[in-house]
Amino acid sequence: MYRAAKAVLTALAASLAVPACAAEEDTQLWLAATAMVDVPHGEGRPPLVVMADTQYRYFGNASRLGQNQLRASLGIRVNKTTVLSQGYVYTRTSPLPGVITHEHRPFQQAMFRIAGNGKGTTLIGRTRLEERILEGSGDVALRARQWVRMNQPLGGGFVGIGTAEVFVNVNSADWGPRAGFDQFRLFGGIGVPLARGLWIEAGYMKQYVARHRRPDRMNHNISLTLSLIR
Repeated sequence: MYRAAKAVLTALAASLAVPACAAEEDTQLWLAATAMVDVPHGEGRPPLVVMADTQYRYFGNASRLGQNQLRASLGIRVNKTTVLSQGYVYTRTSPLPGVITHEHRPFQQAMFRIAGNGKGTTLIGRTRLEERILEGSGDVALRARQWVRMNQPLGGGFVGIGTAEVFVNVNSADWGPRAGFDQFRLFGGIGVPLARGLWIEAGYMKQYVARHRRPDRMNHNISLTLSLIR
């Protein structure tokens, strides 16, 4: 487990050091609030898991609100380490220049523990399939996402956090997505406890986005997330 954790940290550090080549760059501020709550629903039945989050992403050197998201899902805790969920995301994007877009995104996901016991060094995975529907377009774009997170206790309730996520378009759609690699995100930061099950995660995210017939994008994001798990 510790070799795997070291490999994840090494890959994260190396990737964060890679410069953007021929890509447009921006510094952004991403704010989010998330909640994940287990809800018992009958003796002998696995608990339901309700998850919700809202995100606000400020573009143009963090000068304006460029995108906001609302996400909710309902899942079943198959066991202590695995949750299967069905959910929905609404995304409003305000490009500059450009036309405001509204995207509706049903999704299915599995969240699971890869290694560790949740108290020491722990690796968590999440596999998600999204059906992306843009208002005004008849095409549905399918996208697969694979996310891995490492939690490393630092003492005093503080936790070092490293995540990596790869996005792959399953098909092409007339409104923009092209089949193949879409983007990756790499995050490094720290979790600060506030109360039982409540903490703030703060850190830096490097986001590389592949774009069709336009320069790719490299975003440098300051990320602040308020998280609740009960």
